[in-house]
Amino acid sequence: MKFWQKIFIGTLIIFMLFFSIGAFVLTKYTYDFNKQREIETTLREHSIIALMLSDRISQIEQNYYDVAYNKERLKSIMFPIAEYYGRQGGLFALFCSEEKAFSNIPDLDLRLLVLTDTQSVNTMDTIVGDKRHVLVASRVADYPNLTFVYARDISQVDNFQSDVSRVFVVINAAVLALIGVSVYLMLRRMTRPITELNRITDKIAHGAYNERVEIDSGDEFGRLGKNFNLMADSVERNITSLVKLTEEKQEFINDLTHEIKTPMTSILGYAEYLLYAKSSDEERMTATENLYRAALQMKNLSEKLLELILLRGEEVELKPVDIGSLFEDLDNLMKPSLSARDLSMESHAYAGYVNGDKTLLLSMLTNLVENAAGASRPGSAITIRACEKDGLIIEVIDTGVGMKEEEIEKITSPFYRTDKSRSRTSGGIGLGLSIVSQIVSLHGAEMRIESLPNMGTKVQIHFTTY
Repeated sequence: MKFWQKIFIGTLIIFMLFFSIGAFVLTKYTYDFNKQREIETTLREHSIIALMLSDRISQIEQNYYDVAYNKERLKSIMFPIAEYYGRQGGLFALFCSEEKAFSNIPDLDLRLLVLTDTQSVNTMDTIVGDKRHVLVASRVADYPNLTFVYARDISQVDNFQSDVSRVFVVINAAVLALIGVSVYLMLRRMTRPITELNRITDKIAHGAYNERVEIDSGDEFGRLGKNFNLMADSVERNITSLVKLTEEKQEFINDLTHEIKTPMTSILGYAEYLLYAKSSDEERMTATENLYRAALQMKNLSEKLLELILLRGEEVELKPVDIGSLFEDLDNLMKPSLSARDLSMESHAYAGYVNGDKTLLLSMLTNLVENAAGASRPGSAITIRACEKDGLIIEVIDTGVGMKEEEIEKITSPFYRTDKSRSRTSGGIGLGLSIVSQIVSLHGAEMRIESLPNMGTKVQIHFTTY
């Protein structure tokens, strides 16, 4: 016999059948009856207030013919009404041609305002603040462009139900005490699996994530034990993942601290030198140039970090982007920097358009070209190519120093550099490919990197929809 059947035979037939069902029916009937009375009272009050509102608008209309369409005048009419009935717990809203003229009802459900040609009144009960209210909406008599909403506090109905429920809880506890002795021995045997679950749960709560329960049973507790073990496996995997994430965040903080420390040390050192050291104009010029380079590195770091942070909260609206125009903008943007390094760039657009955000795509390609330039030797060329093959592919290819296979998996991590000394010399801060990775993800694309030491690197961005 299954566990739930044993519980029904031992307890529910004795208690639930003779008490709980009757208590539930009685409580529900009382609640529905009182609630319906409150709704009818609210409808009557709404009708009276709506009629009074119509009369006031009609009186003022003798002096101001447009009062029924002027939200400011309608608001001034509603203020005294709301102030008077507000002391009695009433809330109000008035809409002029579906635009709010006055409302002191928080989080008003606008579905209440939808009135059909055959429907003169809409009612709704909901929680406003922390109390239950009945809301009634209707057109204002003689002014069909105006919709009047009245909300009345009926939380006393909920309070009454709570009081009745508490009485039944007390009675329930007394009856349970009477039948408790008769089912104690049976339940003591049945709840042994729960004891085992509690014991293992306590161990897991104190860090023993490898603990598992052993419940050899074919009933619900047996299945619960299996599901518990599956949950424990999932918890253990998630904890391991969180530990790894924490370590990565700490590594990021350590790297950021180190990145900031180097230029800050240079800035402070050269600033102190310029302030206090006796030096020639040439020495001062050299110190000033070094100070400028350190400050520029700090500026680049802050800009890249800001870009990386903003991308994580970005939502991209994909639009067709002309690839030829994109490559032309990239060439104009990168030509001065590449020329200064004795590098060139070749672009080939064998595809017409790609769905994306042009600004982000340009940022992505700029970072890829900057990364390729930092790895390239003077006199070499960087190739940019777009073609259609199982989707759209954009490639950035260089013939530079390349990478080892184990470095490719780490290359998109913030601050990671394959050659720290070379990157620092060229001004790199290790954030370019991390930004690229974010942009690729926002476009639903995939980045693939192929590289060999001293042979160069190919970065491919695969767009599934273009």
